[in-house]
Amino acid sequence: MKQLIIPSLLAAIVVFIWMFISWTVLSWHSTDIKEFPDITEIEHMKAVLHDPGIYTYPGEPKEETNAGMKEWMDTFKAGPVVSFMVYSPTGFDPMNPALFIKSFIINFIAAFIAGVLLMMTLAQNPSFWRRVIFVTLLGLFAGFIGPFIEWNWWHFPTSYTIVAVIDFCITWFLAGLILAWRIKPTAQPQSV
Repeated sequence: MKQLIIPSLLAAIVVFIWMFISWTVLSWHSTDIKEFPDITEIEHMKAVLHDPGIYTYPGEPKEETNAGMKEWMDTFKAGPVVSFMVYSPTGFDPMNPALFIKSFIINFIAAFIAGVLLMMTLAQNPSFWRRVIFVTLLGLFAGFIGPFIEWNWWHFPTSYTIVAVIDFCITWFLAGLILAWRIKPTAQPQSV
């Protein structure tokens, strides 16, 4: 367990630092994130939306009859479509330390899982760079089961999706450097 905890902590620190750089220093994540052009839309939402959640338009069909499904499809095709809007009516502090702590814990858990998977490959005696590539491919895997799924079904912008996948790969390449440095095959005894 100790051989996983330290590498996972170190990788989580690297991931946390990279995510800070990626989201605050680089501007690549924000190119497709738009603000509402007018505060009146926000005021209207405050008046009619009371529950936090993910909102879409059009939502689910009102009736699962042929007529209800046709009406839903026609509304969907005519647009506009809001595929995914996360709404919090009470707001929150975006610099709340708890958010940063939770982010670090998530990074640690992800690094720990990557470390466990990496340890499962050690019987093959992979080189340092094969171990790094293995962890990097976990980032690519996450990109395909996360952002590309959202791109397909929720119509997330292509450029936003590609940036997210590239960011996953960079993140887990950097984590892979740390994990591969600390998690390695044990030296085999020399035969006489």
